[in-house]
Formats: sequence, C-alpha cells, structure tokens
Amino acid sequence: MRGIIMSLLRLTEQLLKECDESILRFQFYREEDKEPDFFKDVKPHAYKLDELLLEWEKLVRTWIQVKRPKYVHPSQIDSLLESMKQFIVQSYYKGTSKKRFLKSIHSSKYTLETIIHAIKEVGDEHASE
Repeated sequence: MRGIIMSLLRLTEQLLKECDESILRFQFYREEDKEPDFFKDVKPHAYKLDELLLEWEKLVRTWIQVKRPKYVHPSQIDSLLESMKQFIVQSYYKGTSKKRFLKSIHSSKYTLETIIHAIKEVGDEHASE
C-alpha cells in the first residue's frame, strides 16, 4: 500500500500543478488573442493528461477502498475527472467562460488538496493491508 500512497501523492500534486498551469494557459491565450493549433497543442496535451488521470484514478479508487478516508468519496473522484478533462481543453480557448472555468478549477483544486490532506491524515494506520 505504501507504494500506492507515494504514487498517489505524486500524481495528485502533478494534477494540482496542472490546475495552475491551465489558468496560466487560459490567461495567455486571452491576452495574446490567439487560437491554438488543435492537433499540435490541444490534442497531445489532453491525451497526456487523460493518461495521467487514468493512472491517478486507479490509484485513488484503490486507496479509497482500502483506507476509507472520511472526507473523500467516489462521487468526488467522478466529478473531478470530468471537470479536469473539460477545463484542460477549455484552457486553450479564449471564448471559454472565465467564471465557470475558474470555478471548475477551484473545485478541482479543493478536491485534490482534500485528498492530499487525507493521505497525510490517514497515513499508515492500515499499513498491513
């Protein structure tokens, strides 16, 4: 379980970083009044993040099953995955609703931070599992 927890922590921190990078990317495309090249910029990045999210999802669902954290539930994971897949692509387009975009990111960051906190709180109390 320890390896899963370390990997989960690392990937969760990467996803948090992606949230911040999405905001910066969104601001860049708005300020520069640019359109991205879908096949060169958007698709490869979205694909890379889909792979990361898939790996993260497997780990977090295993962790939830084994550790049963108090404040992290499968429905939050479903919501976060859907939200991140959307705002990662939306971050490239200046026509994206800024308010909804930022709200989605802040919600995702809150969930990711809650998971990090829960990982540290739960710790190794079930280390033998």
